[in-house]
Amino acid sequence: MAGKIRIGIDVGGTFTDAIALDNDTYEIIGTKKVHTTHEAKEGVTRGVIDILNLLLEEIKCDADDVVLIAHGTTQATNALLEGDVADIGVIGMGSGIGTAKIKADTDVGDVSLEDGKAIKTSYRFLNTADGVHEEDVNRILDEFEAEGKRVIVVSEAFSVDDPANEKAVVKTASDRHFITTATHELSKLYGLRARTKTAVINASILPKMMQTASMTEQAVKDARVRAPLMIMRSDGGVMQVDEVKKRPILTVLSGPAAGVAGALMYEKISDGIFLEVGGTSTDISAVQNGKVITKYSKIGGHNTYVSSLDIHTIGIGGGSMVRFKNRNIIDVGPRSSHIAGLGYACFADPEELKGSKVVSVTTPKDKTADFLALETPGGTRYAVTLTCAANCLGYMPEGDYARGNQDSVRIAFEALEQEFGKPAETIARNIVDIAVSKVAPAVDEFIKEYNLSQNYLS
Repeated sequence: MAGKIRIGIDVGGTFTDAIALDNDTYEIIGTKKVHTTHEAKEGVTRGVIDILNLLLEEIKCDADDVVLIAHGTTQATNALLEGDVADIGVIGMGSGIGTAKIKADTDVGDVSLEDGKAIKTSYRFLNTADGVHEEDVNRILDEFEAEGKRVIVVSEAFSVDDPANEKAVVKTASDRHFITTATHELSKLYGLRARTKTAVINASILPKMMQTASMTEQAVKDARVRAPLMIMRSDGGVMQVDEVKKRPILTVLSGPAAGVAGALMYEKISDGIFLEVGGTSTDISAVQNGKVITKYSKIGGHNTYVSSLDIHTIGIGGGSMVRFKNRNIIDVGPRSSHIAGLGYACFADPEELKGSKVVSVTTPKDKTADFLALETPGGTRYAVTLTCAANCLGYMPEGDYARGNQDSVRIAFEALEQEFGKPAETIARNIVDIAVSKVAPAVDEFIKEYNLSQNYLS
């Protein structure tokens, strides 16, 4: 193939997607999709390697023809959601009559995350009335090292005006191979407590993200692509890999940000609501006057100084599992079938699915045991998902990636019909209605908050 191309790669919770564009016309010339490789030795990077090679092979393109690779990632978000974070040593600094307030603002304690998880912190204060003395910094670092903490946050009042003291502490810590974040590196805004919390969240995912960024960078090199690897930011911009290794917090929600950017480019939306439905979740954002609305993001309920698209993430996606009780559908999501290690019933071999019975299953991360599945005569279990219900209702056109095997869909819902004593269409409609009822309030909230006219929404 002649000409230069651009490649975009998005790593989601269920699938890793790649797309190739003609560099001159922006015409889509190739797409690929693989399951996200959570269990691989290399983690999700394995999927990036695989999909890049598959895409280049499909479009018959040489690595030298690639002029740009843009990578949207959920790794920072997932690390925070799953509690895959480092313990942090926080060094607060300041002097003068406001010392008590500085200590209160920089000693943020443990920073709570989802599901009872938290970033654990230890705190020390360094009085900087006569500057920073290396022996004082080393004493604190010795204490943190004894506690097993190798990731440090440095936070001084008014460092946005003069970061010299923060830089001095960072140098000493870096020379001792501590991983560091200084608050002035993340924001130039005042508000010491929010700035410190932002730095703690950033530092907590640094070890994980430094490893992931390095592996992704190496994957691109192994594919012999010499074009720069750019990582999507949560505000819709891009940054280089080296910056990700210092400020990974800026990539939170970068995957949805890339999706909205694509919609603006190809759909020419002026005012509208954008819904991106994946296998695990639905990301909802608003466009007003041709621009995506941004704000400072909240992470784990904490206000930060990270600018991101105003995105609402709902735990409903194509792979959302269904819960049932007493022959009634009671809920849909947020658990996705890939977490339970189950395939979608609508993609199963219809011959294998014949004679299946309805069973309740649990998942490794849930205490409830009322998720709906079909068990084949051979003992294999398949999840009944939102995608299965949509196929039953005829929503998936021919050629669509989410269109299942229609014989499998019929067999699956005949089994549900017999078990529930209700028509298949009624069961499928109930599943879809519950899913929509979870997404609709977020759409209504955007319309109300930004005073979007429903007459012109697209």
